[in-house]
Amino acid sequence: MKRLITLISALTLLAAGSAMAQEYVPTPVTVSKEKVKLNGQVYLSHVVLEKQTIYGISKAYGVSEQELYQANPTLRETGLQKNAILLIPYRENAIAAPAEGNPQDYTEHTVRWYEDIDDIARKYDLTVKEIMDFNGLKSRKLSTRQVLRIPVKKAAADEQPAVEETVPETPAPQQADSLAVSPVEEPQPAPQDSSILVIHSRDKVEFSLVLPMKAGSSAADTNMDFYSGVLMAVKDVEAQGTKVQLHVYDLAAGIPPIDALTKSDFVLGPVTSRDLEAILQRVDGQVNVISPLDQKAAALGANYKNFIQAPSAVDNQYEDLAQWVSEDLDDDDRIILVTEKGAASVTASVAIRSAMADRELEYSILNYAIVEGRGIPATLAELMTKDGENRIVVASESEAFMGDVVRNLGIMRGKGYKLVMYAPSKVRTFETIEGSAYHDAQLHISTSYHADYSSDEVERFVRTYRALFRTEPSQFAFQGYDTALYFIRRSARFGQAWPRMLSEERERGLHTDFLFRTDAQGNSYNTAVRRIIFEKDYTTTLQ
Repeated sequence: MKRLITLISALTLLAAGSAMAQEYVPTPVTVSKEKVKLNGQVYLSHVVLEKQTIYGISKAYGVSEQELYQANPTLRETGLQKNAILLIPYRENAIAAPAEGNPQDYTEHTVRWYEDIDDIARKYDLTVKEIMDFNGLKSRKLSTRQVLRIPVKKAAADEQPAVEETVPETPAPQQADSLAVSPVEEPQPAPQDSSILVIHSRDKVEFSLVLPMKAGSSAADTNMDFYSGVLMAVKDVEAQGTKVQLHVYDLAAGIPPIDALTKSDFVLGPVTSRDLEAILQRVDGQVNVISPLDQKAAALGANYKNFIQAPSAVDNQYEDLAQWVSEDLDDDDRIILVTEKGAASVTASVAIRSAMADRELEYSILNYAIVEGRGIPATLAELMTKDGENRIVVASESEAFMGDVVRNLGIMRGKGYKLVMYAPSKVRTFETIEGSAYHDAQLHISTSYHADYSSDEVERFVRTYRALFRTEPSQFAFQGYDTALYFIRRSARFGQAWPRMLSEERERGLHTDFLFRTDAQGNSYNTAVRRIIFEKDYTTTLQ
């Protein structure tokens, strides 16, 4: 009956035609006042919101669609992506009529999952009370994707700093070796006198790679794989015209010279939290240090500056799983959260329950120990529905417990219950669970890493890696390639301003994606995850 109603509704909408088109309302475009300067050209930095269009953005800013494509070379290939940053060519008096809602008085901010009201107040240099009063908020609690009106202070709204093309008397010494040759030297406005972020791209990048490469150690092969991936990234970047100067330091020989590290555009490595902290202590915030592999190293950002966490933390996987369930949920579906009794599962359980609460999802909880497993099908029958899908979220990283859950779900599937299983990425490493069981349960995984071997780019990488190193690339080789390629390109494109250009612009690698958030101290953390579905036809899909 539900499908019949859906079909009739769809046919009715088709017949309506123009009426349906009139009812669709794209998200209004609020004109950004944030300026950046790239290679002498001034741009406005626009964050794309859901349902915004190229047409709507071009009209709001008074530029042509072709100008948008020229300023953002990857736009034709990727299309508009939510939270991506678009560079809008800036010309005085070029902005079209203001968007609805009197943006001279306020701008709009969409709340992200990791933000609270204090974060937002700091971002806009306002007090919490000002934001609450302006939005009529009775509580400090915010919801993900909630749209806040941010009052624009009168001085900030009226001031339009002019873009002056003046040649400084003496170029800044730190720019002498890093700027590309240009017919006219670009001005360097004093930060306190201008809101424009000046960006100079460059054709040379210098960075340091710090790895423990002691032969015979348990991590030697892993680190050499990572190093091999970095070398391939350097090779590809240089083939595209960017010169790369790579300094490699074996941590087994001791901490590298601090002067050498601080002269680099960035430091990649080491791989463990302990070794990373030793480097961070020595460089004392003078250079950006990138954590390339350890997901737990994110905690270092609390005590150090200019720290960048490249691997996405496990909490981001649970956040995405909850979001995925929310997106898939239909009216007749039920959500069941399965947790294991005992301290081992507490952390995972708390993380997923918090993420589901943020999205106001209603769910039942099944908490049991493996010794109770034989009686679980009867309990599941009380919790499940036969009218829709049962969305089973397993908050455990125990192989034995996961095996018992999969067994019980197989029993329920045999009784005619429809179900979809959601679980953390660690389940892929479990050797005692048959892969076919994951496909039967239509397992959905949010993971930090996954290479799609059916893609042309991955196939090319594998062929080249085999030819160069006479072996198969491991996940660490992929990670070395993706991480080095991303940060070398960022450094080349945005020059010394690259650390400020990480946030909110998603970029897909061969093995991992990059989408950064920045904390109050200026440290950046990758939040991107990939979604994998184990299909019923025994194929695996990367979304």
